[in-house]
Amino acid sequence: MRASPARRIGRIALISGLAAFSVSLASRAETGLNPAAEDTQALSNNQLQPWTEGNKPPLRLPVLDGATADLADHAGKTVLVHFFATYCAPCRPELASLARLAERRAGRPFTILAIDVGEVPDRVRRFLSTAPVPFPVLLDGDRSVTKSWGVYGLPTTFVLDAKLTPRLYVEGDLDWMRADILAKLDGVAASATD
Repeated sequence: MRASPARRIGRIALISGLAAFSVSLASRAETGLNPAAEDTQALSNNQLQPWTEGNKPPLRLPVLDGATADLADHAGKTVLVHFFATYCAPCRPELASLARLAERRAGRPFTILAIDVGEVPDRVRRFLSTAPVPFPVLLDGDRSVTKSWGVYGLPTTFVLDAKLTPRLYVEGDLDWMRADILAKLDGVAASATD
């Protein structure tokens, strides 16, 4: 049975609309915008969890500015190792939250190492030109560190103590300025003096 001309036109319009929507989604994915949360840059209510699975392997990666960062150079500090990508919608507001945390913790033995996963440097530079951060951005272009650290989703963050032992982690985004999160970070920092 053949569809009527009006019905065929309706199908064509529906297919065209879906195609336009798909192009819009692809465009938003390219820029890292999440269509469902585009206007609400709210961070989730995720929690830092205790890390119980042992140490992580050494970490040495190029920094976006051309230097090289080695995790071992940060012994004696609380270190956040944050895995992200510019196309990851929840990563964007979380980077802003991490920037506020870095400013709040300035002068303390504390550092953030943000690791961009699998992107070309020019894309990361373009993103950071509109959303700068006050901490180094490392490049894991081949994803080898991401894999060796067992990271399967973005964003993911590990909190290491002064001996560079992982103490806490979170899979997913987090508001790093929440009072309960700040208290947990203080607990990790205090453990260095125990």
